[in-house]
Amino acid sequence: MQAGVTNPLSDTFRIYNPNKNLEEKDGDLKFIYHWVEELRGYSLPEILNGAYLNESPYPEPILDWAETRKINGKIVSDLRKRVKERLVAEQGVELEQAAIAKKTVDKYWENKDKQYREYQTKII
Repeated sequence: MQAGVTNPLSDTFRIYNPNKNLEEKDGDLKFIYHWVEELRGYSLPEILNGAYLNESPYPEPILDWAETRKINGKIVSDLRKRVKERLVAEQGVELEQAAIAKKTVDKYWENKDKQYREYQTKII
């Protein structure tokens, strides 16, 4: 899923937002400070709003994330729809394999949801 490769029978897909990922996964900036020395000393909000841009040798972003997500999200979404339509129309082995994989993933998430609900009842 991180690579954008998911089951073609799934109705959803994810495009990860690097800023949201940074906030959720490296809010204390340990990873960033370790690997990107040019950003040491900047806070999370300063990094996210680009305060470093004219003050640091760290380069400007190559692309506009929001615009890129909008354009590429549409392209990927349309492609996934066409693949799903083709698989359903052909009714072949690829559809069977995708259906089996989807069922496996659905069972996995059902189990994870159950574990989460059980965990929630324990901490409440």
